[in-house]
Amino acid sequence: MRIAIIGAGISGIATAIILQKAGHAVTLFEKSDKIGGVWAMSYPNVRLQNVGEQYCFSDFPWPKQPDQHPTAGQIMEYLEAAIEHFKLDVRLSHNIITMDETATGWSLQVAKGSETKTHDFDYVISAIGQYSGGKRRPEFKGEHLFKGEIITEREMKDLSNFEGKRVAVVGFGKSALDMATMASKQGAQVEHVFRTARWTIPFKILGIHYSYPLFSRFGSVMMSSWAHPSTMEQLLHNKLDFVVKGFWSSLSGLFATQAKANAWFKGDEAKLRIQKVIPEHPFIKDLRSAAALEPTQYYEFVAEGKINPHQGDLVAFSEKGVLLKDGREVEADMVVLSLGSEKPRFPFMPEKYRTMLEKETDGVQLYRHILHPDIPRFAFAGYNHGFMHVPAAEVGAAWLCAVLDGDLTLPEIAEMKKAIEYMSEWKRNHIHFEPSRSCAINTRFQQYLDIMLKELEVSPYRKSNPIAELFGRYEAKDYSGVYEEYCKAKAKRQKPLESLEIWT
Repeated sequence: MRIAIIGAGISGIATAIILQKAGHAVTLFEKSDKIGGVWAMSYPNVRLQNVGEQYCFSDFPWPKQPDQHPTAGQIMEYLEAAIEHFKLDVRLSHNIITMDETATGWSLQVAKGSETKTHDFDYVISAIGQYSGGKRRPEFKGEHLFKGEIITEREMKDLSNFEGKRVAVVGFGKSALDMATMASKQGAQVEHVFRTARWTIPFKILGIHYSYPLFSRFGSVMMSSWAHPSTMEQLLHNKLDFVVKGFWSSLSGLFATQAKANAWFKGDEAKLRIQKVIPEHPFIKDLRSAAALEPTQYYEFVAEGKINPHQGDLVAFSEKGVLLKDGREVEADMVVLSLGSEKPRFPFMPEKYRTMLEKETDGVQLYRHILHPDIPRFAFAGYNHGFMHVPAAEVGAAWLCAVLDGDLTLPEIAEMKKAIEYMSEWKRNHIHFEPSRSCAINTRFQQYLDIMLKELEVSPYRKSNPIAELFGRYEAKDYSGVYEEYCKAKAKRQKPLESLEIWT
């Protein structure tokens, strides 16, 4: 097939690699003059929360060893190398204006500069990403009165702008914690304003890098999920749920203790400040896309008073700073609104489809996080975003290849919609709100990958022995060869695959 992928971030590139392996003619259209999606527009000093071994293509290791947590620049270099290695057709500065259905696919109006051309494709995949769109930027009363500067973190291009200022950072996601910590390192006095404190994942858990306990199957199987793909998991979560609750309660207690340790021997004021940034709700509800790895020194700076926490709703600006709902005024010279991203939008889609995709406040509702049952010859890449994002994109692309080849029989549309509704309701009941909640798998990556591989009749157990399978850290290379394994099994099958029921 002739397939267009809209967006040349890591999800679009991962999908293109698999589709190209399957023999499809793939073209990636990127409206920016750079590849990389959100990494091309990131703020200074931002780092990947995962380690490099988990954030790479399964059969293309990093040509140059990156930092343990790679920088945006290192990731951009890696993606450039991958495009060259796989000889992908990437067209920069190509903006999709409209898409029109044809008898056999789609007709795309594509603008480059002042020139617009029409391109016909059999199939289109959206890989525009959850975070590369607009930042959430509500308008507040009194902004015109404020004498300082109001920005989002995406507008912060030079950290030296923090120097010597009193900076109010609003929000409690990854970018907000990064901004607060970076500003403090630049010598700013930071006022951290947030509605609700969120749990963060420590860099180390009892001295062990967090990715080892949380990215092993032992850690991931303890995750509550809308689906549990094995009999043992179903038993654990349905009959022995007290074990699961005890596990997460113990872990959150440990995380809280590690954070509080920063205030030991520093007086009552330090303890009070730390207590303000320790959540009262269960840890597991914060395991979503916005879940943040604890920035180095954040809690240390809170304990020392370099970061001063203020819990409350920002309702307005004053001449000197921001006003909270309870009447408090927080003075500042600069306010960084770090309130997350807008939900994904699809301005290039026909209106009837755009309405379907954008109507929910918590993001796109999809079958297997890849297909919308009512939109023909169209799929999504990267909407299975999670802590093993690249393998999920690759396995999702292999699954899509099986659908395109007619080797995987999908359920009736009504059944797919039931599965979508079930999953969406589970997420709404168990995961705190964010605009991308419905189009992400977050920390449920192992359950998702296991289900997708079972549907392809490829083993989801990727380690060499049972001990490694249970306690070894999962990495991208563990999923190397998945598409080839699928093809080998396909050659021996006598009939197409069938989509499996969701396990509860």
